[in-house]
Amino acid sequence: MSQTWNQGYFTDAAYTHGYYPDLNPVLQRFTLELQGWALPAAQQPASARHCELGFGQGISLAIHAAANPGHYTATDFNPAHAQHAQALAHASGSGAQVLDDSFEQLLARPELAPFDSLSLHGIWSWVSPANRDAITELARRQLKPGGVLYISYNCLPGWAPASPLRQLFALHDHYASVSGPSVEQRVDAAVQFAQQLLGAQPAYLRSVPQLSARLDEIAKQNKNYLAHEYFNRQWNCLYFHEVVDALAGAKLDWACSATLLDGLDAINLKPEAQSFLKGVQHPILREQARDYFVNRQFRKDLFVRGAVRLRVGEHRERLLSTRLVLTRAAADISMKVTGALGEGSLSEQAYRPFIAALAEDGQSPKTLRQLIPRLGEAVSWAQVQQVLLVLSGMGVVAPCHSEEVERSVRTRCRQLNRQLCERARYGSEITSLASPLTGGGVSVGRFHQLFLLARELGKKQPQEWAQFAWQQLAVQNERLLKEGQALQTPQENLEELTRLAQAFAQQHLPVFKVLQVA
Repeated sequence: MSQTWNQGYFTDAAYTHGYYPDLNPVLQRFTLELQGWALPAAQQPASARHCELGFGQGISLAIHAAANPGHYTATDFNPAHAQHAQALAHASGSGAQVLDDSFEQLLARPELAPFDSLSLHGIWSWVSPANRDAITELARRQLKPGGVLYISYNCLPGWAPASPLRQLFALHDHYASVSGPSVEQRVDAAVQFAQQLLGAQPAYLRSVPQLSARLDEIAKQNKNYLAHEYFNRQWNCLYFHEVVDALAGAKLDWACSATLLDGLDAINLKPEAQSFLKGVQHPILREQARDYFVNRQFRKDLFVRGAVRLRVGEHRERLLSTRLVLTRAAADISMKVTGALGEGSLSEQAYRPFIAALAEDGQSPKTLRQLIPRLGEAVSWAQVQQVLLVLSGMGVVAPCHSEEVERSVRTRCRQLNRQLCERARYGSEITSLASPLTGGGVSVGRFHQLFLLARELGKKQPQEWAQFAWQQLAVQNERLLKEGQALQTPQENLEELTRLAQAFAQQHLPVFKVLQVA
């Protein structure tokens, strides 16, 4: 394959079909407003313009373009990725403009209109300095005042001990790999080379004794993902403050982490760390120091072009007016939350009433203004904010579109979801469907997609859904696994699918109906 157009980016294998919820503009705006940042009232959803850079297979792009009004422009210079994303955009009728431009080519398009948001997942770590400059210039030229930039990237200091592993993988693939082997074989060979090297007890291993365990975890990951993560010619790990400095040229101010739970001290920082950070006044220095305490190796950040703080009354009013919905059955929500320090327990007394209030009326969406009277007079506004931050950070509560916007995108979501469920007949790569309520994706596995497709085709009972799913699997000579063992007979497979379909009808379908993916 020619290496002239890809500028060192790994294109020998397609990227994975993952969905990345942090790219959802509804969630981005909610995260910023929850943290007290003002966004222009002029950024109305119906007229908003969004851009995604380096969209991979385009699953997030397709879902967000279908589930949000306004217009999407997106580019990924791998034409195979662009073709895949174009097909999904066409299926939904979203009208997204899907390109295979480089960042420089995108910059040169004279018709490019200003954006309300610009998002890139992981790309910053995998492209050359010249391409990072092009991204910054794109943000400088095209992002509106008050516009939002979402960026995720590998970072230091967390990556520092293990970055030599990545170097070993890339070096082995460059010097020791021969033409012919598949990507999986090349990845396996590079991992085995690194394992053998560490097995010979190099002096570096004494400085980083946990490196062998880290390598074992890496070896378990998806081979295509590993190829894109580790085999690119460019691989750049930067400190948080270096990214802040780079984006300052686009007049972008760091607002907050896009991961809400990052700001929850109780599950991330020991008391001495909390005490130290309280004495650090500058927000960039404090955030960089925080990365040392949690040993962060991957960041998700939100920047705003001209960040302005909400006044206290405005902040309260914005949150009170936000529609919220549970993303799973109330009974299935755990009172455990995980942070850098490990797993912590939530107060049943503080959190269960909030969940129970949201679960009323069939889990229909409710604003905070509607919820608070149901919580009791003893609950303070500070407690409400804390509960909302934690449950949203856990992904069990999601912000919603207005009813008007929700109605405007239902048809596009239904059309995209039908296409994705049709594809579930042949594989399990895509595991998310679009919700017109939340503007984002909902995790729906292959069997559940097949059950939804069966319902769409007029089959009404779980037994019929199971029979339909088995027909799809049988024609491809596929079998279910139960307790690690493949089920052999058609009867065994059908019985297991029927059990799964009945559980789906009772546990999952009611929530999917609320989220409007069913």
